[in-house]
Amino acid sequence: MMKFKNVLLIAFLLGSFVINAQVRGIVSGKTYDLESVKITVNGFVITLDSDGLISDFNAPDLNGKIEYYEDKTFDKIKYGKLKSIGGVKIDYWNELGWSSAKNGKLKSIGNIAVDYWDDSAFTREKGGKVKKIGDLNIDYWPDDVIDNSRMGKLKKIGDISIDYGTKDIIDQSKFQKLIKFGPVSLDYSDDKFINKQSYGLLKSINGNSEKISVSVL
Repeated sequence: MMKFKNVLLIAFLLGSFVINAQVRGIVSGKTYDLESVKITVNGFVITLDSDGLISDFNAPDLNGKIEYYEDKTFDKIKYGKLKSIGGVKIDYWNELGWSSAKNGKLKSIGNIAVDYWDDSAFTREKGGKVKKIGDLNIDYWPDDVIDNSRMGKLKKIGDISIDYGTKDIIDQSKFQKLIKFGPVSLDYSDDKFINKQSYGLLKSINGNSEKISVSVL
């Protein structure tokens, strides 16, 4: 009986993850590069842009009084920024070192914590970019001596691996375009002869689901 209860608990937790951690990639209809990712965590839809920064957040039931940080002395780095909406508090990083790569950036939305990569010689391609949203770890493509066309682009969100077309002497139809977003794959026309006007255009998207999806705008 106890084992059966544990199975039910695990199933509930997995179901909650599907509901609370939906991830949607948005691809440019011109370049087919990944422009942004919308991550649903604990009822909030948080948008991560292609530069690895949070551009906005919202929630369907986010209502109430809006407050801002108004103390120029003690909240100097937060001054004028959004402090709360209704009962949801919003905070920003305020470290002693003013050169910190995370200073002034979003630190938390309610109980959702946000962290950033430090800026150093070892993390130059991701310094200052979002490192973690809630329990989701986020990583970026490092430099590559042979082909650095992916450097600094999103590489992983939680267990979702992200990849882009790299340099190919024979076929450039996928170069710098999104080709993999977790279970979602994107393919492009490589026909240079019969239907050459479609060369490089998006040919198919496969693997979209309620949990993980890609759309082209």
